[in-house]
Amino acid sequence: MLKVGMIKKGMIAILVVGTVLVLAGWRYGTLQTNGSGSREAETALRSLLIISDQTPGTLNKLVVKWQGDWIPNHADPAEMAAQLADQLNLPIASKLIENGHTLYRSVGDHEDLKIRLNMMERQAGQWYVVVQLESSDKGREQLVQLHKLCAEQLHSIGVQAQWNIAVQRSLQAKESVDQLMKQTEASLAGKVSIQAKERYTDATTVAVSYEAPDLPLMVQSGEHQVQMQMAVHEDREHQDKRITLGFPLITIEY
Repeated sequence: MLKVGMIKKGMIAILVVGTVLVLAGWRYGTLQTNGSGSREAETALRSLLIISDQTPGTLNKLVVKWQGDWIPNHADPAEMAAQLADQLNLPIASKLIENGHTLYRSVGDHEDLKIRLNMMERQAGQWYVVVQLESSDKGREQLVQLHKLCAEQLHSIGVQAQWNIAVQRSLQAKESVDQLMKQTEASLAGKVSIQAKERYTDATTVAVSYEAPDLPLMVQSGEHQVQMQMAVHEDREHQDKRITLGFPLITIEY
């Protein structure tokens, strides 16, 4: 089991630099998925959305991130970025130089769905590809279909891609964040077996990592596996509370 100090640092890192974690990949454990085909990806995503529907509040943000290494093997990265952008109905990818590394980026905003594509050269002959899909509840089905497309396209060009999902809901609630966490855990327990493994708390937030063997995404963390994280946060500025679920980890600000 991880020490309290380690989980506190980990939770703060996810809160502050979730995007950096995505670009760098999973560094403290090994992400595993059950099946990499488009049908398996769709089935797994729908199963996780059903579980997330057990949490209270209005769905504000749904984020799926695909990410993985890509070795060109004589392929042209510019052409590959253009191909991916075209398949995802994105504008032509722009070539940028950031911190001395070549980066191809394209961003699309399709009403209820936002898409971001990044292809970054880590070192000579090694690239890292990230596709992020984001929607509200209205764009949910569109996101699922694009999720399937990502599974197909990334696999077809040889990207060793894995994916994760974060779901965020907001609500007005009189209960404390700790009480709301307990209530939500009880609701989720009716759908999936969960066992708390790591916990972080401060004045406005409770965040917990869980072992849930029945879920399709997993990261090895120390001596145990983590399939889900949940955070309940009080936003005092907007006078509401947010519940964020991450499978297997939260990679957005909560």
